[in-house]
Amino acid sequence: MSPTYIALIILLGVAVMAGIGFAVQDIENKKRARSLKLVGLKTAIRRASHLFESFPPILITNEIRSLLVKYLEVRWAAVVELEATESNRQQRAAFQALAVSVPEAVSHPSGSLSVFTTQNEAARALGIIKEFAQFVAEIKNKGEINADVAEALTKDAKRLYIRVEVDFDLMNAQETEATQGPEVVIHQYRNCFSKLSNLNQNQTLDRQLYEIRTHITNLAEQIDQDNEEKRIAKEKEQDSGKKFNF
Repeated sequence: MSPTYIALIILLGVAVMAGIGFAVQDIENKKRARSLKLVGLKTAIRRASHLFESFPPILITNEIRSLLVKYLEVRWAAVVELEATESNRQQRAAFQALAVSVPEAVSHPSGSLSVFTTQNEAARALGIIKEFAQFVAEIKNKGEINADVAEALTKDAKRLYIRVEVDFDLMNAQETEATQGPEVVIHQYRNCFSKLSNLNQNQTLDRQLYEIRTHITNLAEQIDQDNEEKRIAKEKEQDSGKKFNF
């Protein structure tokens, strides 16, 4: 076997080994890229799922719900393409079903002035709304939604934020009423009514406005009655004083 032939065999072996090395490296690179993509998708899913699950049902609009559901549906579909486990397919199917379903509207609690029963609940709602607004800004900057859609959703979030702030005002007004009486606080209820009226673009706040208006009417009647009783008591006191004034 000639030296030239031996050299060719060696070169061929080196080339084969290099090819195998490149192929193995390419496979490893693809695995790494796939793993990184899965991590990114699941991180995005966790965040959007948190918003979807934590957003108070009475506050979430159809537009906000649609965005979150579609966002999650698309990302679970991408996860299935990379990792087609039964669990991932079930998640994709669940959000596909949610995307075509119509949610039942959540009514304002009858007899309640405020949406929430405690200030802690209202504070958590404000936190979720802030987080959602930030989420919208980030996905807009990534080009995942267009600017017009992002602007409309941001306006929705701002209106919801104001609505929850009014809830704080209502709960504070109720505390003041309990300790200081109706006359001191009735103007606070009127301010709340005015703010909510400005937000009531789609008549979604009609029930809450009715509850507040009814309460204001009752307070006004109570104030009138109290003032009348005070007037009568004062007149009696004056008449009693005249009897002994010779």
